Amino acid sequence: MRPKLIALDLDGTLMGKDRAIARRTRRAVQHAMDQGCLVAIATGRAFSSAARFAKDLELNAPLICYQGAMIRDYRDGTTVYSDTIPLDSAREVIAFSRARQLNVQVYLEDDQSYADQMNSKIARLAEIAQVPVSGVGNLAKWLDRPPLKFLFFVEQQEAAPELVRDLKSHFDGHLQIVRSWHQIVEVTGPDVSQGAALMRLAECLETPQLATMAVGDQDNDVSMIAWAGLGVAMGDASPAAKAAADGIAPPLEDDGVAWAIERSGLDGAQ
Repeated sequence: MRPKLIALDLDGTLMGKDRAIARRTRRAVQHAMDQGCLVAIATGRAFSSAARFAKDLELNAPLICYQGAMIRDYRDGTTVYSDTIPLDSAREVIAFSRARQLNVQVYLEDDQSYADQMNSKIARLAEIAQVPVSGVGNLAKWLDRPPLKFLFFVEQQEAAPELVRDLKSHFDGHLQIVRSWHQIVEVTGPDVSQGAALMRLAECLETPQLATMAVGDQDNDVSMIAWAGLGVAMGDASPAAKAAADGIAPPLEDDGVAWAIERSGLDGAQ
């Protein structure tokens, strides 16, 4: 079925480390919208960070952000959906990070992030995420409301799969744990995923599942790739993302998003 709603991941899908969106990809996204298709960003990034790219592309649908913990319309600020981590569970995550001396920051609905103390690694995370971060001294004592997500940064990317396993074992299904980048692992509420958020957004926009398309590249994108009527993984995607996909696009440097849109059944997309 010709797509009526397209959900696009940001990092590694729409853009690379330079945060630039290729001209061909811009043309393809614009053509999809000109054909009456709704185009949304689906990302682990905070709302303010994702909104910059949505504004740049002049997208016509709300954003899925914080790994699906929030759906929010960047055009008027309306929150369509929000799901936070229970406060007791959040404090457990902080205790887990302290016991293992891990670098972690927490994101709240004020669209900012917080850590125990500022250091070079937390500052690097803030630069990558493009979200202000504040050191609060003692995160466990300071946190007084349920957060949207936690973000862990590991020094070596080989440590990320082990951290995912440890977190899943420790929290035993009570929280959602995903690897979103080579050195980044994120924790959200138990019912949060990009796939669940895409389902909610499609329902809100009265779009049938078969008329949805999702493009992504990492493990956190697996659920939406699997749920979409047409799920596409980038050519350099993680093995899990590729396994969930209906099709494999070229990698980012070869304009994989544009390729996927051009072949999605939208008239004259090339």
